[in-house]
Amino acid sequence: MLNMIKLDWLGMKVYHRRFMIIPLAISLYGFFHVAVIIPMLVYMFFSFSVNPFAVEEKGKLDNLYLTLPVTRRSIVKARFGLSLLMLSIGLAAGIILTVTLSALFYGRTIIYPRTFHADFPAMLLIICASVLFYAILNLSTFPTLFKLGYAKGKLIGFILPIGFVSVVIAALFVLWSAVDTFQEWLMSAVAWASGNAVLVAVIMSAASALLLAVSYALSQKVYAQREF
Repeated sequence: MLNMIKLDWLGMKVYHRRFMIIPLAISLYGFFHVAVIIPMLVYMFFSFSVNPFAVEEKGKLDNLYLTLPVTRRSIVKARFGLSLLMLSIGLAAGIILTVTLSALFYGRTIIYPRTFHADFPAMLLIICASVLFYAILNLSTFPTLFKLGYAKGKLIGFILPIGFVSVVIAALFVLWSAVDTFQEWLMSAVAWASGNAVLVAVIMSAASALLLAVSYALSQKVYAQREF
């Protein structure tokens, strides 16, 4: 599996430079909204883990892989392994940037009053919520790409889910801005989650593990049945 991960990693070397550029770009956005740095980096690094599907299809590597002494099961394992590695990098970079910017900005007025504090409950909830977000994206994307390939599956498995998430976020922002009762409810929900951070984190972590297990099982099943 490690050799397959290395092969996928080398195959996407054209994207390696972005691994340094993206965190810097996100940190500029985080100057205004520190709390969104981690989920944004998790999303960006998840999108990197989709690149091997495109490289594989463009270079006809799927046919090459099947001539090598590797199984389809090991290919799926390697793709998931690389994706989890990307998740770890995104989380690590996001945690460092979030803690750093929070320490610099908290309690100050820079353009506007900075109230976000990267304490343990806040960081725990943001990290677990970001991992849950990653698991949902993984479930919608990986089985589809393993079944249909990148060209046919990217719209259904990757672009449409991201579009749906964007619409939901935009709707929440509109509700937050226009409906006072929704704003009060959301603030009370966040306050409750902060007061029960460990419980909420355990629930989100369990949900993430379940979704990833389902995604992995589906990916193994559909890729084993796929005809090239």
